Amino acid sequence: MAAVVRKVVVDGFFTPCIEDDMEWVETLQELQGRRRAMTRRSIEVHGRELRKVQDVQEKVDFSVTCTVIDGRGASRDARYRLLIYYEPREELKVLSALGAVGVNLKACEPKAVELESPIQEEQDIMLIPQPLFIDMEESTTLASLLQR
Repeated sequence: MAAVVRKVVVDGFFTPCIEDDMEWVETLQELQGRRRAMTRRSIEVHGRELRKVQDVQEKVDFSVTCTVIDGRGASRDARYRLLIYYEPREELKVLSALGAVGVNLKACEPKAVELESPIQEEQDIMLIPQPLFIDMEESTTLASLLQR
């Protein structure tokens, strides 16, 4: 019986084989099936309110992308635009928890996040089950979203 060689080492690298490609495609399809439907709300806050949002995030499941609008980052006087993402079933919990610390998210319009969103951060938030806090200071992928 002859041995089947799946990969050949060339210059220290493995050449891919058809089985590997199919396994990768199946993994991607499985991951896409795990994405959660999310709602997004946009709000502007000052540095002291940002800290309160971060404290609440440790207790309540929601994710945040944060962009500095005005001032220096990590300053009490700086202004930030936050996009707060949560699962629709968690809406009341998120709104009441943030309202309790003075962040009126109820006044902000909710928008459903598209499952096929082209924004990588939104894909990460939908896929990863843990709450995320993403500092967008160095990223420009949400720039078009913030203009809406």
